[in-house]
Amino acid sequence: MSKLWEKYKLRVRQNCMGDFTRIDGLQYWRNRLFASIVVYLFPLGILILIPSAFVVYSLSLPALTAAYFLFGVAITLISLYGGFELNQRKYLFLTLIYTVATVLIFFMGEHGAGLTYLFGATIFALLILPTKAGVLTIYINVAVCLIHAALIHYQMVDYPLRESYQVASWLAISANSILLSIVSVIFLPMLFRGLQETIESQQNLKHNLIQHQHELEESLEEKETLLAEIHHRVKNNLAVISGMLHIQSFKESDKEIQEKLLNSTLRVKSMANIHEQLYQSKNFSKMEFDEGLKKLVDTILTTINHSKEVNVHYDLDSIHLNINQAVPCSLIVNEVVTNCLKHAFKDQDTGKIEISLKKSGNEVNLKILDDGIGISEPIDDSESESIGVELIQTLTKQLEGQYFYKSRSEGKGTLFELSFAVN
Repeated sequence: MSKLWEKYKLRVRQNCMGDFTRIDGLQYWRNRLFASIVVYLFPLGILILIPSAFVVYSLSLPALTAAYFLFGVAITLISLYGGFELNQRKYLFLTLIYTVATVLIFFMGEHGAGLTYLFGATIFALLILPTKAGVLTIYINVAVCLIHAALIHYQMVDYPLRESYQVASWLAISANSILLSIVSVIFLPMLFRGLQETIESQQNLKHNLIQHQHELEESLEEKETLLAEIHHRVKNNLAVISGMLHIQSFKESDKEIQEKLLNSTLRVKSMANIHEQLYQSKNFSKMEFDEGLKKLVDTILTTINHSKEVNVHYDLDSIHLNINQAVPCSLIVNEVVTNCLKHAFKDQDTGKIEISLKKSGNEVNLKILDDGIGISEPIDDSESESIGVELIQTLTKQLEGQYFYKSRSEGKGTLFELSFAVN
């Protein structure tokens, strides 16, 4: 039964909505209201008409019986027949209301609901048709009332109320319905005009917002392209500097200068790696530091000629850092891992480096452990003369963090631990 009802509603809406599907104007809402009315008109109308037709037939009122039959046919055509245009369907609906009104007035006079139907015809005309249709109903209502007054005058209908002033009393009663219709024609269009202006202003605002959004998206796309190009060029420039330092290190005979140039090369590569990741990323404000960390360590392992079998184990959380934190953190990792490769495994053929990157709340904790020879005592910030340690100190201050660099308490090797808050 529910499937049949849904199928029926779909058929009615196809007939009564027309091709006007825009929801930004009164015409759409007029059509939708008309469709909603007609959806319930057919079942309710048939439900009322069938028993009413049997009653009037048993009372030997053939004219009224025929009228009820025609009402049923009209309701069926309005609801289900697909051969009408939308406006034809609306005017047929209005004609049906007027037919019901005139029949009720003719047979029941002031005791029936005929005058209510006349007023309803004006309301429905204003709701589903242009304002001029509502104005037209005023003339029709007046004409119906005058015609019935004439029928009363010529005693063609029964009208027992106020036998001495039958016509005058009818006109006084019917004037109330006409007055309400006139008031509706005056004020409802004012309301509709206000609604239409509101709809149009909202539509204009929506159009402006969409246009502004498109402009912002285009501007953002241009800025993202420009920013990507900047990161790409910075990366290329850093790669050139790195290459120049690398070449210079090969030409130096002094081992100490050669080592310093190589260290500088790795530092430049660390920064270039950040810009490369940002260039390849869709988010220029943050980068996946855990993935960048792996690439950075691989670069260090392939660049330094350590002649050791070093295994690196990672335990990394997915962490995003902005460029202001990613660069100093990468440089710190570069210094620590470089020190491990150069000094930790002097008397060993193999070595292991463990890198842990964890995030707890807003706090990031980075640990780098090796199983090398360790250090005799913790590094003292104030006494260290190593450029690498000074660099770690400076970069840690930039991160507003803390670090520890000491021998491991359990087992051999060195522990470096850095903690800072994510911006």
